[in-house]
Amino acid sequence: MVTKSYLITGGYGLIGSALSNSLKGKITILARSDNHKERVKVKVKIVKKDLLNLTPKDVAGYDVIYHCASTVHNYHILDDVNIDIDTNLKGTIKLLESCKDLSKKPKIVFLSTFFVYGNVYDQNKKPITEESKTDPLGLYPATKLCAESIIKLYSRLYKIPYLICRLTNVYAETEDFNNKKKGALNYMIMLAVKGEPLNVYKGGNFKRDYIYLDDVVDALKFLDKRKVKNETFLIGNGKPVLFKDLINHIHKLTDNKSKITEIDPPEFHKVVGITNFVADTSKINKLGWKAKIDYKEGLERIVKRYKKLNFS
Repeated sequence: MVTKSYLITGGYGLIGSALSNSLKGKITILARSDNHKERVKVKVKIVKKDLLNLTPKDVAGYDVIYHCASTVHNYHILDDVNIDIDTNLKGTIKLLESCKDLSKKPKIVFLSTFFVYGNVYDQNKKPITEESKTDPLGLYPATKLCAESIIKLYSRLYKIPYLICRLTNVYAETEDFNNKKKGALNYMIMLAVKGEPLNVYKGGNFKRDYIYLDDVVDALKFLDKRKVKNETFLIGNGKPVLFKDLINHIHKLTDNKSKITEIDPPEFHKVVGITNFVADTSKINKLGWKAKIDYKEGLERIVKRYKKLNFS
């Protein structure tokens, strides 16, 4: 049996680290710093380097490159627009430039986001597919969508195989719980565990597709095993849930100690935020993959872990 080799950019991130812990084969992690290195529980090769400093030697010999390095929220436009551009665009181009002349071209698996669709669901009330119109509302998804197009261009020019995986809301017990910009659901779960007030935009009367981290990793491994290439997939749970139902279940799991208050979103969120999102995941489902973890089980896992933490 041939052992596959994987390079994971952003390897200490939420998804990159979970992939590292789950994949079988030769695994190398590319990371800028040691932040969150505790997430990786297995022995891997570590390359500490910024994407912008990549060379062909860094990417040679790999079968698959999981390109997880990315910004993760819309707020950089308020303080430094170059962060999204440098990471999502320039970093991706540097990766592709490093791969284009290799004799063995690795498959680039690019982790994109459902944010590239903007509020298209609200415009036509049809579940979103891979073929739906894209209309990103913020700089973060705009750069991710642009990166998708650049990857396709390099694939046409230099025969670099790729997969684009547009992920819906990813959540997990290993996500940060102290950052409202990233992992907002985990932030609210921790507030509830502590019995602190929960301020909920629009009372939670909007639909989202939440997919647990384990299911994301399972989907990525499934597509790798099926040897799918040069395709785009929308990867989500496939079952929309009202955010207020998430909050109510969290409230129940944490003994109903938090006061829940409906608030109006700030102006910036109204400009760049998505209201409702319903995913049609039939493309990957037809290949034989479906999410296994529903929101209740996912929330129970997180609350159980958070209750064990010491806050004193």
